[in-house]
Amino acid sequence: MKIRALLMLVILVSPLYAAAQMDGVEYDWQEKKNKQGIVIFTSSVKDSSFKAVRGEMTVNASIASLVALVEDMPACADWAALCKESRVEERVSATESYVYVYNDVPFPVSDRDVYAHVVWSKQPETQRVTMTSTATAGGTPETKAVRIKDAVSQWHFTPNEGGVTKVENFAHIDPNGPTPAWITNMMLVDSPFKTMKNMREIVESGSYADSRVPLLEKL
Repeated sequence: MKIRALLMLVILVSPLYAAAQMDGVEYDWQEKKNKQGIVIFTSSVKDSSFKAVRGEMTVNASIASLVALVEDMPACADWAALCKESRVEERVSATESYVYVYNDVPFPVSDRDVYAHVVWSKQPETQRVTMTSTATAGGTPETKAVRIKDAVSQWHFTPNEGGVTKVENFAHIDPNGPTPAWITNMMLVDSPFKTMKNMREIVESGSYADSRVPLLEKL
């Protein structure tokens, strides 16, 4: 049985969900987990064998601190479930880069890695900041891990009143290989939940509160 969707580099959307999905694709989001202020949804996707996953929550932290955490590639293993290694391989500009991520998947499933094109953007009307990551060819030569070649993920950070930020994560990923059913469920629900929970704990601790984020000045 295949992983109906994978995790990471997860995305965040507006209160109406419209941003936590790709333009031109219809979704039928089904709530799968609602705990500790974090809600995880999955949806079938037309013409795809793999489900999409979306998560949402609010955090008492600034957009700058959230962006600083996501941009701190060496810290990936501290908060993103399954992430063992992450680094920038090419910096195109302050808002665009190519990154490599290695995911440590539980035995007996092979680890997964991905080389991705990352772009940051901002919506003027809502001030929502979005990071979009798309798997692409090139980068680090293929390793013992299975290379993910078809994947898109997003983070959306939307400012709310009182210093609260709306965070949503979205991913639609072909894991490029068979996996047991329990791994499928973990990737679809448990890993996104853990990722968002860790993210909230880190930014609300104040670890990135004083971070200067040059890319926000370029959006």
